[in-house]
Amino acid sequence: MKQNYFYHILFWLLSFVLCAFLLSYDNNWKEALLLAIIYLPITIVSAYLISNYLIPTYLLKGKKGRFVVYVIYLIISAIFLTLLINTLVFILIADLQYKLMPPATRDLAILNTVLFLIVFLFVAINSIEKWRKTENEKNEAIKNMAEAELRFLKSQLNPHFLFNTMNNLYALSLKKSDKAPELILRLSALLEYILENSKKDLIKFSDEIKTLEDYIYVESFRFGDRLVIEKSIEVQNPEIIKIPPLILITLMENCFKHGGKNNTEKLFINYSLHATNDKLEILFSNSFIHSEHNPKAIGLKNIESQLSYIYNEDYELKKDVENGIFKMEITIPAR
Repeated sequence: MKQNYFYHILFWLLSFVLCAFLLSYDNNWKEALLLAIIYLPITIVSAYLISNYLIPTYLLKGKKGRFVVYVIYLIISAIFLTLLINTLVFILIADLQYKLMPPATRDLAILNTVLFLIVFLFVAINSIEKWRKTENEKNEAIKNMAEAELRFLKSQLNPHFLFNTMNNLYALSLKKSDKAPELILRLSALLEYILENSKKDLIKFSDEIKTLEDYIYVESFRFGDRLVIEKSIEVQNPEIIKIPPLILITLMENCFKHGGKNNTEKLFINYSLHATNDKLEILFSNSFIHSEHNPKAIGLKNIESQLSYIYNEDYELKKDVENGIFKMEITIPAR
């Protein structure tokens, strides 16, 4: 942060010198420096408005028409301020005599060209620097996402998970239960889905829902009657909507992991999936034991990495703990 301030200060100091040099006439540096001090604030304000507000608010969000209109408004306003200052110079300094005005203020075209040359130079340099920083963050996010997905894959395929499932299968086979083939089928579909889709950016919402149901079915054998799950799904056209893979399963995995450590109490899990106004709202909540739960340590960094990489800043993620219930709420574009 301090380094950024240093570069900004250095740029404007150099711009001040450049402005004074271009405005100088007959080596009248005193006059040139005075004019640079008067006019440079217009340049500074214009540069930061374009770079820090208009570009991220309109241009980067695809609102090119509004961006162009506002830039034109800004240029007109800056020219008006320049003209206003020139008028004050003409009245107060030149005593209403055009010939007595400083030479650099007589030609508005040259004066505004100098000022906006500095503006667009700043915007170009700042945009390149932001692009470079964004690319670095993007590459880092990709790397973190790959590592996070690998950690998730390991957590789903860990021996403990498979051991419990194999025990359930063994018990069902001894009883010659009709549920054994279904459990094998669901487990196979779940593992195949994870292996094939963990590296994709987006998948069909309907596929994720089906796999979530497979995961719940497999894990439900471990909890039996202690498991209470409530759900609410209100999503039209689930085949069209796409979301990052494994997000719903990761949320559910954490509900089982952090809410089911006690082998005597019931585990309450509630999840709702609603699509409204081009937004998909995802809410997972589960009961937990205070002494065994640390919401700050919950393993959901992979989800945040995925959301940041895919949606940039166009998403919301909220965590909350209240009355023995942990809640995770995510809002993403429904597209």
